Amino acid sequence: MAPIISFVGKHNSGKTTLLTGVVNKLEQRGIKTAVIKHAHKGLDLPGNFDSDRLFAAGASIVYASSPEFSLIYRRNQEEWSIEQIYAQIANDVDLIITEGFKGKNFPKIEVLRREISTSTLEITNVLARVADFPLKDLVPTFTFNQQEELIAFILEYLEMK
Repeated sequence: MAPIISFVGKHNSGKTTLLTGVVNKLEQRGIKTAVIKHAHKGLDLPGNFDSDRLFAAGASIVYASSPEFSLIYRRNQEEWSIEQIYAQIANDVDLIITEGFKGKNFPKIEVLRREISTSTLEITNVLARVADFPLKDLVPTFTFNQQEELIAFILEYLEMK
């Protein structure tokens, strides 16, 4: 079963921007990743594709399949738990990264941007931080330009090569 690591931080702190680079570099190393993003305010469909339009028309499930990838739109009676999502995908990948879920006890990388906040979150299980300003901290701190070093740190912590 794939290990989980969470990237957490305040809104607009740069989590997704950082993760796009981290995921890309992990995949280049042959590490299959899954990302679970918590969207507590709901999701918007782009509306530009036939599958978006079919779902917006009221279909309960739209499964769009192509040789390159598949998309599944599904209406939920309630939000799926991280445990339910994990059970569905954990055997298909080497590493699961969550964006959000700061209340869960997963190992966490906190992301901070000076213009958003210089205060760290009051959360547990923080392994490291990524910030665009100096931090006096008890955990390792990386800059946004140190993605390779951050990845090495994560892989060592998770005992993955």
